[in-house]
Amino acid sequence: MSEILRDRTSNLNLQSIEVFCEVVKTRSFSKGAERLSISQSAASQQVANLEQVLGLKLLDRSYRPLQVTEDGELYYKGCQQLLEGYRGVLNQIRRKRNSAEGQVRVVSIYSVGLHTLDDFVRSYMRENTGSTVRLEYYHPVKVYEAILNDEAEVGVMSYPRSGRHVEVIPWLEEEMVLACPSGHPLARTKKIDAHRLAGANFVAFEKDLKIRREVDRFFRESEIQVNILSEFDNIETIKQALDISTAVSILPAPSVAREVERGIISEVRLNGVNLRRPVGIIVRKGRELTATARNFISFLMGASPGGTLELAARED
Repeated sequence: MSEILRDRTSNLNLQSIEVFCEVVKTRSFSKGAERLSISQSAASQQVANLEQVLGLKLLDRSYRPLQVTEDGELYYKGCQQLLEGYRGVLNQIRRKRNSAEGQVRVVSIYSVGLHTLDDFVRSYMRENTGSTVRLEYYHPVKVYEAILNDEAEVGVMSYPRSGRHVEVIPWLEEEMVLACPSGHPLARTKKIDAHRLAGANFVAFEKDLKIRREVDRFFRESEIQVNILSEFDNIETIKQALDISTAVSILPAPSVAREVERGIISEVRLNGVNLRRPVGIIVRKGRELTATARNFISFLMGASPGGTLELAARED
């Protein structure tokens, strides 16, 4: 190949070559353009530009249907091999990415990760040999950051927020219950009227957390005032505070299940109260998830009551 032809061909691109090949296959600019979802004029311009760059006449447009010149036939065969090789490489990459035997990094807020998600992760890896789920526990703000910065594919949040860059898949609705130390007077029954909480010593979440705002709203609407002894930013510390005090708190039922089993905390329902904590799965908008990530999300959705996977492609 001469230096001039080498310089010319450096300006070619695969799109023009693909357009030329489709036109040759169909012997028609209109049919070739239709197969590639482009306009007939765009196809004609790309082939004309190809001929100009190469300095060769590839098609004889004086015939109907189009005739391919001798140079065009030779060039077409070479281009077909080029495109087949290129598509073969892409298919290898896709097969590798679509292999279920991969790893997915999941970030979750502490309360969901420790008390709910951890069990799902173990079950998933038992059922999907070769797949690995790396689960890490983060503060709510850090969960969002990890998803937005592509440090993790899947995030799990309570009160999740959708946004311009974040998609939400609703997952669970956790019942909120009254958590009492086992010796507390309110722990003697399975259900109580909410107004019996009036004046009770209470351990609360910090004011900047969504779950605190929801509990405060419940007290306000029910016209109940409690005596807030302390405030914390996580459920584990609240449970420790209950263990060494005579106070109560309102917490998601799954987060106290183990303590209830051990007799450390008593779980009491509030009559006529439908206070729940929504938990959702978050992903970054526009990101193509790996097969393992998609499989894990599908597993979570299938394991939750009435769960359906809906990647429309919603804090603690």
